[in-house]
Amino acid sequence: MTLQAGRLAPLLLALLAKTAVAACVVSPRTTVTLDIAAGSILVTAVINDRPATMILDTGAQRSVVTPSAVARFDLAQDEWVATTMRGIGGIERRRNALPRNFSLGGLPLARRTVNHDTSLTVAAIAHEDAGGHRIDGLLGRDFLALFDLALDLPARRLDLFTVAGCTGTFLPWPAPYVALPTQNPAEAALTILVDIDGVPLRALLDTGASTSLLAAPGLARLGLTETALAQDPARALGGLGPRAVMAHLHAFSRLRIGPETTDHPRLWAAPIRPSPVADMLLGADWLASRRVWISFATRQVFVATP
Repeated sequence: MTLQAGRLAPLLLALLAKTAVAACVVSPRTTVTLDIAAGSILVTAVINDRPATMILDTGAQRSVVTPSAVARFDLAQDEWVATTMRGIGGIERRRNALPRNFSLGGLPLARRTVNHDTSLTVAAIAHEDAGGHRIDGLLGRDFLALFDLALDLPARRLDLFTVAGCTGTFLPWPAPYVALPTQNPAEAALTILVDIDGVPLRALLDTGASTSLLAAPGLARLGLTETALAQDPARALGGLGPRAVMAHLHAFSRLRIGPETTDHPRLWAAPIRPSPVADMLLGADWLASRRVWISFATRQVFVATP
């Protein structure tokens, strides 16, 4: 049978469309139980064949172990490579740690680098105890971004997937969900577009932050000065680095994230400068009541709707 060119084109397009749909592969890799302590999302990893309690931290470019954990897990230190870390508590430079093995939920981990190594940055964190849990470090994007993360904090569950060839709304969730507007300001980092009092802001999705926080760029965009914050309640916040930073709890009229609007929210604000540049951190307090899929593979964020 001979097909004319005019009839052949639609058939080719249909075949290509079917191939594109079939090419989307979502493969489950492991499931991990989460602990929530003092506002921190904790996972149990295995370092040098021993359990390690780490903060799940999508806001951290590099994964970190504390100096005390280096001794506790008998970690070798890199003779040639050191890393300078900048956090809200200051700047530190130490030699990297080299674990013999590193895994999560039985899944061996490797960094998202050409060498696929397991190098860990060594740095102090402000609080090495969270609700009675000794914190050994932070599990950051250098290991996490090789996977898509399905976070279900109400169920205390984290599922890791590998995703290939997918676009659009591809999740294997039976319940309805929506995609949040996002940007990709740096490798693997994802910022969500939010709105506070009519001002559009970029919020870094940061599971390592126990509370959402307006940063220096966001304060400038909202026109908030130190004088405007001076009358607000204040407290010291800790993070990566040896020092704490003073934050103020400020009242706003409206916060909009995707389809959800919160009236009269109160948000912490501090003159920190996140890397990559973002106007605020969207932390564990926002995630606490939600089911969220962080797709590093497709650079999207999805949230389940009621």
